Amino acid sequence: MNKLTKKLQVLLSEDEVTLINRIILNKAIETGLRPISVSAFIREIIREEIEKKEHDIKPWNKANITKLKDK
Repeated sequence: MNKLTKKLQVLLSEDEVTLINRIILNKAIETGLRPISVSAFIREIIREEIEKKEHDIKPWNKANITKLKDK
């Protein structure tokens, strides 16, 4: 993994943020550990999704990308 990081912005509703905070706090209560940050929580979700789909990633086909632009 590359050590350089990029910043991504995620837009969530107030309700979604509240639910994420509840999930994080519930996990901390269950484990007795300090709560993680929302950023760390979202980062872990993204990493898990990448791992699940990594084997499905195919090389880019320029013709297919061009078709997307035309839509």
